[in-house]
Amino acid sequence: MTPLEAVTHLFVCLILADGRMDFEEREAWADAITELFPNHTEGRAVDFMQDASRTILMMDSFGRRNYAVGLCSMIKAHFSHDDLQNKFGPKVASLVEADGMVFSSEKEMVEDIEKELGIKITLED
Repeated sequence: MTPLEAVTHLFVCLILADGRMDFEEREAWADAITELFPNHTEGRAVDFMQDASRTILMMDSFGRRNYAVGLCSMIKAHFSHDDLQNKFGPKVASLVEADGMVFSSEKEMVEDIEKELGIKITLED
């Protein structure tokens, strides 16, 4: 799995943590991908998003959390700690907050991501 795929799959886990995918969340994902992978191809990224959605929709909440934790090792290998803390973390927060509501399932997954990546992700309450 490429870093772009891993980030997309992780973000889709977060997006689907509340059981649905909103327009604002898709836009937050697109903004994050553009910043984190400035040379990406939009069509390829959308294909990854669709593949991730198909895969993750078949999982229960426990499966999604475990899958997200597994993706973190691939993401950690690609980004420096500084980039994880200062670029990736804020994009995770923006994605989770994009629809205007932060559910407990999203908070729990963010806590898992923080632990696995060794970063702090600040969510507004």
